Amino acid sequence: MTMTTAEPSTPTKPVRRTQEQRTADTRAALFAAAVQTIDRLGYAGANNASIADEAGVSRGAITHHFTTRAAFMAEVVHWVFEQETRIFRELMEQAHTGSRVADWPALLWDVFSRPSGVAVMEILVASRSDPELAALVLPMQAEVERTGAANFLQTIGGKQLDMSAIRLVVWAVRGMTMGRTFIGDPQGMENAVALFSRLIDQAVPSGRFEDMAKL
Repeated sequence: MTMTTAEPSTPTKPVRRTQEQRTADTRAALFAAAVQTIDRLGYAGANNASIADEAGVSRGAITHHFTTRAAFMAEVVHWVFEQETRIFRELMEQAHTGSRVADWPALLWDVFSRPSGVAVMEILVASRSDPELAALVLPMQAEVERTGAANFLQTIGGKQLDMSAIRLVVWAVRGMTMGRTFIGDPQGMENAVALFSRLIDQAVPSGRFEDMAKL
């Protein structure tokens, strides 16, 4: 019987990324690294070099892609918001939750207590003593709040936007994520979040956002 030798296959050439793709990948790596570094070292400790090292890119990458450190941090806030929006949707789909206002403290805690949520709070607090940072971050945060409120209203089927009610829930939970750092019982803060949910449930038994806004 005659044996035939298979022809060696031609190796597939790797697909070359475009310059735009390489830039987008580098920026995303820097944003993710900024979140991890700020969460670990605090805003003041997260200098450009430590962020670049965390991202595995050259130490000049931040100044190459962003005009100033403040501009970079403002973009970090925007990037985190986009990530959080995606995570919220995934959590609601997986757990079938979010239609009642009492669901939201736990949902917000799940997202805001991650390194990304802590990093945003660090950046916002730092903007109080940095006019250049404040000039870029505060308008970005205002845009995030408007868009987030509209998404929230659409999710729960609300018809009337009441920023007071939304801010109560959002900033109470954001504050608790920071407070967790300063207490010796992290589980105790999660218990506080659960208590907050129960208080909302008792105050708004219908679960409807409009009824909470009437309180």
